[in-house]
Parts: sequence; structure tokens; C-alpha cells
Amino acid sequence: MTGSSGMADQAETMMQALAAHWGLVLAMGIVSILIGVIAIVAPGATLVTIAIFFAVWLFVSGIVEVVQSFTVDGDTGGRVLNAILGVLSVIVGFALLRAPFQSLEVLIFVLGIFWVAQGIMTFIGAFQRKDGRNWKVFMGILGVIAGTVILLYPISSAVTLALLGGIWLIILGIMQIVAGWQLRKASKAGAASPTATAAA
Repeated sequence: MTGSSGMADQAETMMQALAAHWGLVLAMGIVSILIGVIAIVAPGATLVTIAIFFAVWLFVSGIVEVVQSFTVDGDTGGRVLNAILGVLSVIVGFALLRAPFQSLEVLIFVLGIFWVAQGIMTFIGAFQRKDGRNWKVFMGILGVIAGTVILLYPISSAVTLALLGGIWLIILGIMQIVAGWQLRKASKAGAASPTATAAA
């Protein structure tokens, strides 16, 4: 029992270290931009192609959110929100990969509902921790707007959906990269404080 407990503690410590690393957010931003660009420039986009683009992004973002739920700073509420959002993202991504939707209306509905839900949870989660709060608020609002737009306004083709989704992912990616750099500065400042205190 003691050995199992020790392994569990080591696993959680590793997850905490990874979640606290600013590079995770930066990498997610780069992935978002790359997938967004591919979605925009891909010639002859089909529903299956678009579903795969978004499925990949959902999988990556879901894993990042789950990892971040193990972060050392932030209260239980924020960690639970990250975990729920991550699991939801992975499930939707898995559904898109297993059975790419043949109906544009169904694909729009799934993505729209997910983006709205993600935006709301990201917005709420922004107030659970100080680091990168402003950017999380912006990303939450952006998600709600993107989801609402594709739900309320008719989209006539997969190419149009790819264009709108690609633009959203590029904007989101840029914001994630900026947030990553902010977290990097914050982590450096936090690491410097104990040193300065010890020297005094």
C-alpha cells in the first residue's frame, strides 16, 4: 500500500510540475495557430477534413486542461473546472474522429455548443487564479462569441466553417502564446523572490 501511495504521489508531483510550466500554454498556442492556418488554407475542405482538424485540436487542448488541473496553485474549484473542460474536450474530439459527421448542421451544433461551454468555463476559471487571469477572461469571452456566431448565423459550406474556425483558432493561439509569456515572467519573478529574501 505504501509503495502504491508513493507512486501516486510521484505521479501527481510530475503532473504538477508539468502543469505549472509556462511552456505548456505556449505550446498550446502554437498548436492552435498551426491547426487554424491548416484549416484556412486546406484546399477542397470536406466535413471529414474539418472534423479531423478540430478533433486534433480538441484532443490536444483537452490533455492540456487535464494536466493543468493538477497545478499546485489555484483552488479546488479551478482545478475541477480544468479537469471537466479537459475531459469534455477529449470526448468531443474522440467523437469527431470515430464518426465524422456527414451533416454540416450537426457539426456546427457540436462545435458551437462546445465553444460556448468552453468559453464560459474558461471565463469562470480565470477568477480561480491570478496568473494569466486577464488573458483567460479574454479567451473565455472569445470562445462564447465564436460558439454563438456559428450557432446563430447560417453557414452554407464546410469551407466557410473552416475559415471561421481557423480564424478563431489563430486568434486564440496568439492569445495563448501571450498568456504563456506572461506566465513565464510570473514564474521567473516568483523564483527570484526567495533568492532575494535569502540574500537579505
